[in-house]
Amino acid sequence: MSKKNTNRHNILYFSSFGSMKGGGQRSLFYLVRGLNKNIFNPIVVCPEEGELVNKLKETGIETVVMPSRRFRHLSIRFIIKLLRLFKEKNIAIVHTDAPAETFYAGVAARLLGIPLVWHIRVSNGNKVINSLLSYLCAKLILVAKSLESRFPYLNSNKLVPIINGINVEEFDAFSRTDIRKEIGTDKDTVVIGCIGRIEEMKGQEYLVRAIDIVSRERRDFRVLLIGEADETYYKDIMALMDSLNITMLFSYLGYRTDTAGIIKDVDILVSSSFQEGLSRVILEAMAAGKPVIATDVGGTGEAVIDGINGYIIHPGNYNALAETILNLLSSPEKRKEMGTQGRQRVEHLFSLTDNINKTEQLYLSILKNAN
Repeated sequence: MSKKNTNRHNILYFSSFGSMKGGGQRSLFYLVRGLNKNIFNPIVVCPEEGELVNKLKETGIETVVMPSRRFRHLSIRFIIKLLRLFKEKNIAIVHTDAPAETFYAGVAARLLGIPLVWHIRVSNGNKVINSLLSYLCAKLILVAKSLESRFPYLNSNKLVPIINGINVEEFDAFSRTDIRKEIGTDKDTVVIGCIGRIEEMKGQEYLVRAIDIVSRERRDFRVLLIGEADETYYKDIMALMDSLNITMLFSYLGYRTDTAGIIKDVDILVSSSFQEGLSRVILEAMAAGKPVIATDVGGTGEAVIDGINGYIIHPGNYNALAETILNLLSSPEKRKEMGTQGRQRVEHLFSLTDNINKTEQLYLSILKNAN
């Protein structure tokens, strides 16, 4: 048994991955790193070793590596394991994001009378599962106010919008990646970045179809696809590029740890996703002074003001995507102005400090009500 900490509140977090490959994991890292350690002691459970685990340890944050379980086969043993962990670590609040972890941790927390916070980072979800999990929670944190529509049956007091935020000063400190040199193109070539896991939900197929339309008018640009790939989907979109004879306009860079530096060197950021909460990549592009073209999902409309710091299009509408890309390709002045507007907006509205402060206030409110 570890010694109980009577001076600080132990908050137990669950991460879906041990890596930093997703925006949710990066948001979690920045949150727990920034918590007031005089009041809160974060402990993070990860399903495997990885970059997130390493960075947490480097920061002095305790981690527990524990393989997760799925809904498919109910694991009573896993619930018992969590009960022991919660007792051993003297947990005051449990904080989860993924549904399966929320279920198992929620059952264990309910049995011990520990409040659970479910962090909602995506816009869609199964209605039955949503209803079950929300019952197990004291509060639900929404990364964008628009995600309230996912839970129309819940009292608004249970839903707490705490908008995603970034530290622009820290972002500015990242070195710029000379991506043009890496992909073998010149300074006059416009570079379009699409950053995120290569999978059907992210909609890269529609970006490919849009680029086919754009390429009929001009070809003085390159598109970067960055992120870990679902093998089947990746093969499908590569075959589509080949059939349209536009493969040479794309560069697939795989998963990268220097995405902040890459964003600083692209000219336009595109998000073609069908499901988001509030994309960190969009906020980082705004911080880098880049115009954003993004689909109208989740909290995108809370970050991107159509026609001001970028464009918002309907998911899957590759004709509209092509039109907006052509619009920005033809106007360096518009790209610069939209980038300036985006930078100002992220500075004023998407502060990491505000995000952390509001989360801390939520914890304190929950603990006060629990006593």
